[in-house]
Amino acid sequence: MWPFMRKPISDAFCKGAGPLVLGLLFSMLVGSAALASEPVCITAGRLNAQGQWAPKLDAIRLLDAAGRTISSASQADMKNVQTLEITQPALLSACEGDKPLTSADGSQAQPKAPVPAAKPGRLAVLGLSYPPLRVGGVLVEVKVRVPADQIVMVMR
Repeated sequence: MWPFMRKPISDAFCKGAGPLVLGLLFSMLVGSAALASEPVCITAGRLNAQGQWAPKLDAIRLLDAAGRTISSASQADMKNVQTLEITQPALLSACEGDKPLTSADGSQAQPKAPVPAAKPGRLAVLGLSYPPLRVGGVLVEVKVRVPADQIVMVMR
């Protein structure tokens, strides 16, 4: 028994849900560390077929080298993006590059589960890509490297 505990850990915890809970926490931490070692992408929004934001995510700001916000939807202007500022946790995803996105196979929606997200803050941008959507337009993917201590799990 640990000095700060009033009761010893029960056999039920050690043999039942305890190892499952500890295993889940460990796998989440290891998964987060693996994400931190490789570049990942954060979706900043969508450009419609006319090249206009539709929508632009409010929690994501694209900044140039001087720290000014780039609000233009022009891909030429977005080449100046150096930093990504996040004001709310932003979901992390695999980078699709400029290849078309894969579509769902029509299966049922997945139950809510914890997924990795970047904490609010600033991240250096490694690159931008624009995977095309089947319905017209493109996503704006921002490639970043997120330190392990900046990754949180959110329900999605």
